[in-house]
Amino acid sequence: MNYYYSKNKENFYQKLTDDPLFSSLTDYLYEHREQETILRELKKEFSQNKFSHFLDLLIDAGLIKREERRYHLNFPIFDPKDYLQQTISAAVTIAEQLKRLSFDEQKLAMGEVIWAYCFEDERKEAYFYGVRNSRETELLRTTAGNEKYRFITLSSIEHFPLTLANYFFVQKNQLPVTKAFKELAELIGDVNEAYFFDQIEVIVDRIRKNKYKNRRPSIFHQSLLVTNTIKEEESFTLELPIVEKNNFEIELPTLDPSLTMEETAFLKRQIFSELSKKFIPHAFSYIKEYGTIYNSFSA
Repeated sequence: MNYYYSKNKENFYQKLTDDPLFSSLTDYLYEHREQETILRELKKEFSQNKFSHFLDLLIDAGLIKREERRYHLNFPIFDPKDYLQQTISAAVTIAEQLKRLSFDEQKLAMGEVIWAYCFEDERKEAYFYGVRNSRETELLRTTAGNEKYRFITLSSIEHFPLTLANYFFVQKNQLPVTKAFKELAELIGDVNEAYFFDQIEVIVDRIRKNKYKNRRPSIFHQSLLVTNTIKEEESFTLELPIVEKNNFEIELPTLDPSLTMEETAFLKRQIFSELSKKFIPHAFSYIKEYGTIYNSFSA
């Protein structure tokens, strides 16, 4: 089972779900959801010394409900086939509009407009839900940069390419440095993000003005080459598109307002997953210039 939760409580929920007891306990309660589970039965099933304390944490977090000495899951669990008609309808509405755009514009719109619609909470309440029998590839939108340029990558856990955004995601989350990231790690290590991208900004600005010349070796220049952010031919060119402005609007479907926060979050995740199969089958990176946004409106 996969678990999803709001960004405003990400660290809190992640700490709970990372505990091996979490999946075991939630699976057990889900399998016995039609029964009246009491504490004695839980302790018989889970003999770990810390079990009682962990159970109390989940109750305090609102993920397990204790009522009349009976224990039940207190968050919804969906199946990928749930809300299938609504998912397809919304995805088709958006896809028809994306098809009118160029190849790069489609992906930029997915990374900006559609991602914001699907994953940036319009309401600020915390949510938490599970999805069983899910074969969905975990989608990631990593970002790193400074006040002028944000380097953004849309990818997945299974296909996590070497990009500047992904590298700083690895650093921030203290993840193991894989073989693909080793060369860049040897170049810049745990460099300060703001300082690094201030230097990158100078290079990007000069390339955009056709004034960049690499007069001496630089880890900043080399990092752009290693990550295929720039390419050297007769002159240096940027390999990533830059979001500057757009002249189109995307009509975003309005979902049923009676849906709960969890239902809405699940449905929007399914919509993005459906669209990504066609418009982002592989990883995609781009640069967003500060202050640039896409125009969009809801139906």
